[in-house]
Amino acid sequence: MKKTKLLRYSHSKLNRVVWHYAELEKVGDGVYTYLQQKDQYREEDDMIAIVLQLENVFFEQGTYSRRYLSGQNITAAGTEFLANFHRNIEQTIREGRHLQLLFVRIYEELGRDAAPLIRYREERQLRLQQEAEERERRKEDQRRQAEEQQREHLRQAGNRFLAGEFISCEDFIGLCKFEQIPIPIRTHGTLHRSVSELSRNSIRYGCTKGKASPKLDGCFALVEALYEKLSKTTDSNSR
Repeated sequence: MKKTKLLRYSHSKLNRVVWHYAELEKVGDGVYTYLQQKDQYREEDDMIAIVLQLENVFFEQGTYSRRYLSGQNITAAGTEFLANFHRNIEQTIREGRHLQLLFVRIYEELGRDAAPLIRYREERQLRLQQEAEERERRKEDQRRQAEEQQREHLRQAGNRFLAGEFISCEDFIGLCKFEQIPIPIRTHGTLHRSVSELSRNSIRYGCTKGKASPKLDGCFALVEALYEKLSKTTDSNSR
């Protein structure tokens, strides 16, 4: 059987339209199929390509499994696709949606003016890139603002801690990390499990009924280390 030359997307290079040759089986006016990939275990998992003919141009519309295509009216769907081909392109452009490169190539092979389609794709790609960059800028601004707010929050918590007030365990851990004071794993567990607030001279904690109170030696050591570090920082900033 004679093979037909058709347009389709490359299977090896992303977003590239290439020529392909295949033996087509006609299933309707301008609608064809061919076996693209045979499944070695189940026939219903064979991949079948749908090929449409627009004037003298053949192109691959899509690839589906036999299972999916069973019960589908391929001829009716293909005929409708062809009948609305140019109208759908115009609507796609009006609505600012993605315009397939394959359709541009079809226009070129039909001898139609594809320049507006090419220009639309380029302008849309540029717009999407600009929008993505703007989203990244906004995200970066939000991240910087969040970091600045967190630094200010920790600065205020540090001032309260230096003044002898209680601060939350979360703020205490945050200050230790900010001041690069290492927290031993066991102490970190005690802080998360049992401690609610800490001050220069006291630690508020909870314990499960029937169990011994948590050992806070490591926590008090961290309190001393943080107090000393914050005091030095304050002294150096006041000079």
